[in-house]
Amino acid sequence: MRAVRSPVVQIAALQAEIRRCTRCAALVRCRSCVVPGDGDAPARIAFVGIAPGRRGGDRTGIPFSGDRSGDLLRRMIARAGLESVFITNLVRCNPRDARGRNRDPRPREIANCREHLERELAIVRAHIIVCLGRLAWRELAGRGVEFAPGRACESKFRDAILYAMYHPAYINRGACSEREYLRAFRRLARLTAGTRVARELTDAAAPAMLT
Repeated sequence: MRAVRSPVVQIAALQAEIRRCTRCAALVRCRSCVVPGDGDAPARIAFVGIAPGRRGGDRTGIPFSGDRSGDLLRRMIARAGLESVFITNLVRCNPRDARGRNRDPRPREIANCREHLERELAIVRAHIIVCLGRLAWRELAGRGVEFAPGRACESKFRDAILYAMYHPAYINRGACSEREYLRAFRRLARLTAGTRVARELTDAAAPAMLT
């Protein structure tokens, strides 16, 4: 009988597999490296962005690191006291336009990477999935669901609550203040605490329900 691998081992194996991906010829040509999801496994919260930044993840190999967006996201996570976090993106390579600037990933690129995302989320089993930006929200919540930053959604993804939040790049461009952004993270922290208690109560009751 094959031994069950821990989530940490499963994520490490998936990361190695993702780093060999060549599904998108255009991204293979322009990327510096492939950037799989990174963080705790299992995790209470999974943050899903859009793509690695040209000056960040594309250089470091770690999502949301090495650039202003990554610095802001990780600062907000720390200030809100969030723990047990996994961070990933819709796509794992930096998409660039003809002038070498960041661009949104194309639908085919998102579709090619969807399997990687779903396998990551299946392993980390987050209680809450935070969609950073409209594009991530649309892909996970659906096109007909309103994007309302700082709020959870009634629909779920793999039994996880979906939570809408602005992408940190949007904040860096002055869309709202860091103080307002931090409030959204603190609301997320309160939601996480409540979800964790509910999950623990459900898990504790499960054996009794089966007898």
